[in-house]
Amino acid sequence: MIARRLFVALALTLTFAVPVVADAKLAKTGTAAARFRASGPAGLSITGTTSDVSVNDDGTTVTVEVQLGAISTGISLRDKHAKNYMEVDTYPSAKLTVARSALKFPAAGADVSADVKGSLTVHGQTKDVTFHYTAKKDGDTISVKGSAPFNINDYGIKTPSYLGVSVKPDMTIETEFQAKD
Repeated sequence: MIARRLFVALALTLTFAVPVVADAKLAKTGTAAARFRASGPAGLSITGTTSDVSVNDDGTTVTVEVQLGAISTGISLRDKHAKNYMEVDTYPSAKLTVARSALKFPAAGADVSADVKGSLTVHGQTKDVTFHYTAKKDGDTISVKGSAPFNINDYGIKTPSYLGVSVKPDMTIETEFQAKD
């Protein structure tokens, strides 16, 4: 009799708990930022930044999308060249997509750090990538920071060069945002 009651209680708990987990979705709150970091000869370092970042969660897949046309390096001519190389009129965004089930979510007051596989779409081409992220939960807000290395040539982007100075094709893309789950 007790075993039957436990079974019924467990079945009812699973019946009501599973839909709640399936309906959980991240929603971006607060500020967000994305950066790309490139380097070149003689210590040349270029950082492009934007706050035009969105986070979408359909309950199965989490997608972080960065609008490339909003990236600024601090030099307008360099911005123009970067956007021409990336062909932002044709390919306006970069997207990192990961299975929600692959992500580790921190408990309240805790943080997690992990490497996870996802898909990065840049310049109309999608490649598998491994990215590193940290997430910290404070109340109901999760602060997330992540980064992934990528080679622009793998995405069909020519290596930028201006007046004989070229950047290396190996770059890093970083993002940070706050979300509620």
